Formats: sequence, C-alpha cells, structure tokens
Amino acid sequence: MVNRLSAEALWQFSLALYPKVQPLCLQWQDELGANVNLLLLLCYLEQQQLSIGRQQLQQLQAELENFSARFTRPLRQLRRRVSESGLDTAMQQQLKQTLLASELDLERLEQKLLVQHCPALAMQPAQVLELYLQLLNADASAVAGQLIDLRQALYK
Repeated sequence: MVNRLSAEALWQFSLALYPKVQPLCLQWQDELGANVNLLLLLCYLEQQQLSIGRQQLQQLQAELENFSARFTRPLRQLRRRVSESGLDTAMQQQLKQTLLASELDLERLEQKLLVQHCPALAMQPAQVLELYLQLLNADASAVAGQLIDLRQALYK
C-alpha cells in the first residue's frame, strides 16, 4: 500500500493533461455529472498504476460533491451567467476573468481535498476510470471510444 500522494504532483499532472482532454472532461461533467478533478485524480492513479476500491471511490465522490455543490458549481454558474448581466463587453470580460481565476482556485482546493481524503492506495493497476463511470451510471458502450481517447492522451 502507498500511504499518500502529493497535491502538488496531482496539480502539475492535471495542468499537463487537462488541455488535451478538456472537451471530453467538460462533456462528461455536463452529461454524466462527473467531477473533473476526481476524473483527473483517477487518471493520475491509473498512470501511476495505483488504485482504490469502489467504496473508497464513493467516499471521495461524496466528500467532493459536498464541497463542489457549496462552492465550485455556484461560482461556475455565476461565471456562465455574466453575459446576462447587462454590463458592457469589456466589463463582462473582466468579470468573467475574475470569476474564472476564483473558479480555478476552487478547483485546486478540490484537488487538495481529494488528496487529503484519499485512502491508502493499492500498488496495482486497476480500471478506476471504468469504476467511476459505472458509479455515474454511464452507458459503457457509449463512452467506450471516449475512454480510449482519454487513455491515449494519458500515455502520450
């Protein structure tokens, strides 16, 4: 068993991977209710050939859902509604950038929360991404090709 992972290592991994998989992550966020930070953590674990069990994954998901519902998602919704504000274009852009920077800070806090609550990790390869998609009730055949694309980005 591995006791801990590093929040900084996860963050740096996420900064490198996310631009490659952003459309897929956002699609799964919008269509399946996936949490992008949990998804990135699972990608990191898979790349490192580490795993967690179903129960531990459910606990992480619940912990993160509480934080995200209270802080991250409301801020994201506010940022998305800026265009309805009636402000001129320059002010809208400034407001969006300010909210986006705050949203990014919350995303980083979500990752710290995940690392803080992550149980001991098993040193074995496992299909933790499939496990998460099952928890989200995703249609396995519908996401199979997308999962291949995600893994290809992960190992490039």
